[in-house]
Amino acid sequence: MTTTSTIIAQIAKDLVAHCNTEHEDIIAHDCALWDKHFAPDFISIEGDGKTYQGRDAMIAKYKEWQASTKMHSCKVTGPFLGQDSFSVIFEIDMESNTGQFPRMTMQEVAIYTVTNGKITKEEFCYPCQDCQDCQDCQDCE
Repeated sequence: MTTTSTIIAQIAKDLVAHCNTEHEDIIAHDCALWDKHFAPDFISIEGDGKTYQGRDAMIAKYKEWQASTKMHSCKVTGPFLGQDSFSVIFEIDMESNTGQFPRMTMQEVAIYTVTNGKITKEEFCYPCQDCQDCQDCQDCE
């Protein structure tokens, strides 16, 4: 199966609509999305390089995140389409359950690679902390 821009656009629109829907149980909610649009052995890469592969690893990742973080809301904008991928911007209102950080709004870009009509990789990119106040990222070097 060849992945066309129409297929990528539909997957991307479904993901944005899915993520912008309120839900009590994020794991059950996202399992439905994984079943529909993700390859069974998909890879998830966090901005710090930590990698998870497949559904069981993702469920463990979610449980770890839920234990340490309370999410008040999540807004997803996009999608932005590429040749074999798409990206979205997540804006998450969250706070630590353990007091590690106060309530804050976090932004991240997620890039999804689509192969044969399924998402095979998601990668999350975080803002450069050293560049938050810079006019030009080269100033930080």
